[in-house]
Amino acid sequence: MTAAPPLVKICGLTRPEDVDAAVEAGADLIGLILVDWSPRAVDARQAEALRARVPAGVGVVGVFVDEDPDTVEQLVDALDLDHVQLHGAEPPEVVERFGARAIKAYRLPLDRPADDALVGSTVLLDRAFGAEARADDLAEHWRTAAAVGVGRRVLLAGSLTVGNVGHAVAAARPWAVDGVRGTEAAPGVKDHAQLHAFVQAARNAPTRGEHR
Repeated sequence: MTAAPPLVKICGLTRPEDVDAAVEAGADLIGLILVDWSPRAVDARQAEALRARVPAGVGVVGVFVDEDPDTVEQLVDALDLDHVQLHGAEPPEVVERFGARAIKAYRLPLDRPADDALVGSTVLLDRAFGAEARADDLAEHWRTAAAVGVGRRVLLAGSLTVGNVGHAVAAARPWAVDGVRGTEAAPGVKDHAQLHAFVQAARNAPTRGEHR
């Protein structure tokens, strides 16, 4: 049975025109990074203005790193976030607090077997800090993501570009893919042509089997 194409998340948006471009390109998920030290950070006021531009049917993901859970909960309510991406060392009880909205991020390779290490039904699989985007390493990342994704929804991240996202989809068969650096002209500034091309490349990628 042929699988549907993955959802596409465009993350690290900081400008209204970039949100509009992502929506126009057909992005399914818009990622707003609420981490003050990130070069792609937005504060609560900026996030509110950007969120207001996102139409019904497009999900909004708030990205947090080891933030106080009460603060996260307040922002989830204030911004009407559809998903909460926890990209730090958040313990299982924090992930579980946000239920089906939670997307817990992990960097591959995992330091424990997946069944012991992963929390939540939806996980983001990223690459190790400083990992080079060599073809062999990327292929191994995607194969591992496919194995880890059995029984879970996987949001695949890590060095994805227009040139490789199709191969990533075919190899990993993820629930969704995450476009960040591969859709940028500079940190926090999207290249609209690259953004559109990334969405189309993910949509048109060959798939096999059913998404899990």
